[in-house]
Formats: sequence, C-alpha cells, structure tokens
Amino acid sequence: MTFAPFNWRPASATDVPVLAALYRDAAQQSGPLVYTLEQTRAWASFAGDVAAFRNYVLGADTWIAERATDLSVLGFCGVSAEGELREVHSLYVTPPVTRQGVGSEILRRTLQRAESTGATRFAAWVTPLSRPLFLAAGFEWTRTVSEPFAGTLFERYRVERG
Repeated sequence: MTFAPFNWRPASATDVPVLAALYRDAAQQSGPLVYTLEQTRAWASFAGDVAAFRNYVLGADTWIAERATDLSVLGFCGVSAEGELREVHSLYVTPPVTRQGVGSEILRRTLQRAESTGATRFAAWVTPLSRPLFLAAGFEWTRTVSEPFAGTLFERYRVERG
C-alpha cells in the first residue's frame, strides 16, 4: 500500500482536541464494522472525557502523523515512554485514510523510535479492527478477554512482540 508522505512530530496539549475528534470519528465510522451500536457508542464516548483523553495522549510518548501538504492530522500513536517492555496505548488514523498503509507506517515509526531508546519488547490490547495490522507488524496474539468499557462488554486481544 502507498500513501502520501507525512510529517512526524510529538503530540502536545494543543493537539488533544483534534486527536479526540479523530478518535471519536474513527470509533463512530469503523466501530459498526465489528461492534454493536451500543459498543460503538461506548467506544466513541471516551473522546468526550476531556481529562481522561488528555492523559491518554499526554501520559504516553504520543506522536502525530500530519499530511505534508496541509498539516492536517492523519493519525497518532502512543507508547509507554520507559522500559524494555513498551505498551502501545493508541493507534488511530482518520477514517478517510483507513486501509491505505498510514496506520502500518505510524506503528512502524513508533516501534522504531521506542527501540532507539531501549525498548526490546512490545505489547498492546487491540480490537478486531487493529489486530490484523499488529499481527502483520510481527506481534503474536497471546490471549482474548471480555471486559466492560463504559458499561459495555468488549472482546479485546492481547498481542506481544519481541
């Protein structure tokens, strides 16, 4: 898959509202492909919790992909900032560029950046939507759990690499 080049930069507090909107849009547009309406609403609702979403972005080493031509945000990915084992906390792309290789490239850059600072292993909790992308990046599916989020039961998958 090919995509237009993008700029890569760390997220800042001023980016949080834009990333929350991207997250909400991704959940609302992609969620119905694999989730019920109730699950999709629960997933998208996280973007409205301003304090929690801010911590989600700024509490990790989160980087943003911006379209080189107009600086519009294409996606973001956050990973824990320290240790040999890094947890990938987020990986989202704006719906218009879904399935165009942007998410794979964002994940590749994120893992490469973490490896350059000492990471040797990675793990993530992924959805049915992101699981194929992580498996293609060398992660292995280690277990499945069903847990509530925002009062709604979700099935999630643990993946690990390294």
